[in-house]
Amino acid sequence: MKKLHYLSLIALVILLNACDSNTSEKIPSNLEGHWLNKEYLDALASTQSPRTVAVNIPFYTTELLLFNNIPDSITVFNGQVETTTLPFRRSGDTLRLKMNRDAETEIVYIASSKTLTYTDKTLNRVYTFVRADSSLIDKSYSPAIAFPTAVNKTLLEGSWSLMEGDSAATTVRFSRFGQIKGWDKYLTYTICVNGDCAANESGDLIILNNKGTADQYGFRSKNDTLTLFHLTQINDPDEKPVYQNGQPLLFFVRKK
Repeated sequence: MKKLHYLSLIALVILLNACDSNTSEKIPSNLEGHWLNKEYLDALASTQSPRTVAVNIPFYTTELLLFNNIPDSITVFNGQVETTTLPFRRSGDTLRLKMNRDAETEIVYIASSKTLTYTDKTLNRVYTFVRADSSLIDKSYSPAIAFPTAVNKTLLEGSWSLMEGDSAATTVRFSRFGQIKGWDKYLTYTICVNGDCAANESGDLIILNNKGTADQYGFRSKNDTLTLFHLTQINDPDEKPVYQNGQPLLFFVRKK
């Protein structure tokens, strides 16, 4: 009887250790990486319009950055220019911190989907973040970020035929890191995802750059055709610019 009791005790210990092992496998100790707002990127892929996404989905966080060398802080990126670093307390799969207007936000790692998720109680919305592939991380930013690259990949990355007047079509390539090749007029581009850079009341807005010059255009992406529009400012010149689309200027057709 004592031997049977002893064997049962060993079995119970083994079972508990197995449960602990399974739990630790489900909750990774290392959450380091760039985590992207899945809801935003899914909506962007569907609509091809940052403004449409912004109008229909309230968001203030597009990317969460976790670094091993800063083990108790998380950096939040708003999608255009601002990053904020916030302290958190970690308990297993949950990070607790003060974010937006809620008294406390819980960011939880979901093992089944390998995502980070949090609920904004004020907005009554759930936000889900997926870990960014390393090919999206742009180290030209400080800190390095992945969200603008993901937006560029969704909307513009690839080769396009530029239709300009009666001239023969020119092949222009937009890279996911914001470079432009094959177009003498511009070298880089930035897609506006919120009002931090400028606002276009009648569509989306892109900034094209070349050696210190920056030109703003309205744009529309539809059915593998990209149209650039002249912008007309509709508010006071001394205020932060608000535009609307004017006449179409250029057309691009995506090359298959």
